[in-house]
Amino acid sequence: MNDKAEKIYGDAFFSLCREENPEGLKDILGELTELSKIFSENPGFIKLMNTPTVPLEEKLSLLDELIKAGNLSELCGNLLCVLCEKHRMSCFEEIVKHFRGLYNDEFKLAEITVTTSSPLSDAMKQKITEKMSKVIGKTVSINEKVDEKLIGGIVIDYGSKRYDGSVKSRLDALKGELGSVI
Repeated sequence: MNDKAEKIYGDAFFSLCREENPEGLKDILGELTELSKIFSENPGFIKLMNTPTVPLEEKLSLLDELIKAGNLSELCGNLLCVLCEKHRMSCFEEIVKHFRGLYNDEFKLAEITVTTSSPLSDAMKQKITEKMSKVIGKTVSINEKVDEKLIGGIVIDYGSKRYDGSVKSRLDALKGELGSVI
């Protein structure tokens, strides 16, 4: 949809949750994350919620079943209903991302993505977490990815910054230097 709507809904929902249930923000983020996974695994559901020929009452009835089956909080249930009524269900994923960003800012958390050629050991995860916490100045959580194409080394992504210490990038740089000489 448009970024402005997603930001407005995300800001409003975060403010409401902080006001209504400040100690439950982590639980709400967990619910939103789970819903996001469910919706990404079932893209037809969002498509159905955006179909104009399906009556609103039917859509709300489906959402009510989802809310009860998922044992969702009233706040998350109400968000889904409002998004359905306002024809904004397609914004859900970006609203969750915006909410997560506000949550991370509120609690001084940082999510980094660490990509390596093989899975990290617990000791290495701890070292990376400690080092990046010092660099960023926030508590760090790691999303780990494995990419055999890296050959070795590590790539760390945080926001728009990338720390690339992979063998692949070094080989690519060497290849570029040799190419300019030859």
